[in-house]
Amino acid sequence: MKETNLTFSISSLYRRHPALIFASLVALQLLLFYLIYRSPWVEQAIFTPLVNFYALLAGKMLAFMAFAVSVSGDMISSSEFAVSIKKGCDAAEPMAIFIAGVIAFPAQIKDKLTGLAMGLLILFFLNIIRIVTLFIVGVYAPDFFESMHLAVWQVAFIIVAIVLWFLWLKYVSGKRIKS
Repeated sequence: MKETNLTFSISSLYRRHPALIFASLVALQLLLFYLIYRSPWVEQAIFTPLVNFYALLAGKMLAFMAFAVSVSGDMISSSEFAVSIKKGCDAAEPMAIFIAGVIAFPAQIKDKLTGLAMGLLILFFLNIIRIVTLFIVGVYAPDFFESMHLAVWQVAFIIVAIVLWFLWLKYVSGKRIKS
């Protein structure tokens, strides 16, 4: 009778089925993200202050660019246009995709933390740029606002999150080759 070893290890599973394990871990993390993201407590405690902070920073950038704007909570307004930053405009989904990819990939904790810090910082500031450009489009080309908001920026943001993950992956893989 053949003897079997029933010891379980994630690393051995990863070696045998890397794509399946990676995809499963990403999917599990995104499911967890959406369960948490939809929670009223998280919206109140995290996302409301976050979108208000985005509005504040975008308003400051617009004022620096000589737009006469006022900011109240999640609303940026001027005499020509007003925009309210709501759930979905908080960059949380592209950030969640990026985080899931970094966490699911087998790499050293230090590399994951470095990648997360840099990637999330880039996505955070890109979201401020997105809000500013959407406000400017709303002022100068209001007919294009919805297209820019729902088609161009959402797709671009997801692409940027994935490209950032690939750049991080290239960095981590380059370190493995040198080792």
